[in-house]
Amino acid sequence: MSLLKAENIIKSYSKIGTDIPVLNSINITVNTGEILALIGPSGSGKSTLLNILGTLDLDFIGNLCIDGISISKDSDLDYIRSNKLGFVFQFHHLLPEFTIYENLLIPKMIAGLYSEDSFSDCIKMLDFIGLMNRKGHYPNEISGGEKQRIAVIRALVNKPCLVLADEPTGNLDRENSDLLLKLIVNLKLKYQQSFIIATHDHSILEIADRVLYLKDGTIKKKL
Repeated sequence: MSLLKAENIIKSYSKIGTDIPVLNSINITVNTGEILALIGPSGSGKSTLLNILGTLDLDFIGNLCIDGISISKDSDLDYIRSNKLGFVFQFHHLLPEFTIYENLLIPKMIAGLYSEDSFSDCIKMLDFIGLMNRKGHYPNEISGGEKQRIAVIRALVNKPCLVLADEPTGNLDRENSDLLLKLIVNLKLKYQQSFIIATHDHSILEIADRVLYLKDGTIKKKL
């Protein structure tokens, strides 16, 4: 069974009594251990689609199913977002008043998973990305590339089935971008983790299992 299945997704915005189409009959499936890239020019609908797939925008027409759960306004969205999905954005959104280790624990606490196992999970993830020596540092004491790698493992601490990333390399130089993409591949291989990545960065093509090209709200190519 697919982890995520979206069927005939249609999205429009209303402006001065006129409907402006954004997405037109989009169909997507994502399987376990798959990296799916969404590429396309600005205004093509990538971020809008990612918001719908991540249950952040429920004002759409069509069907969305995540890990066997049909998504609607009546769904337990807090549970789905905390336990089924992880999110990574262009900006890391680490909380500056907390240490790196504490930033990793916060999603556990929100999901009610604050325990000895939670401590162990966070330590293991830091060790996996080679940043154990940054555990007690604050976000302003580490580099931009390190912050973004922390943001990726923070999205994984609750062991979601799917991570959605919106321009995760957008603020990084080439070296740090390559390190982040290597981390994503390693997470896929070690944990069979699935990713949907919306991006302008065509280096994502090198690590993606499938690529969808969006233009004018429509999938133009499947690579």
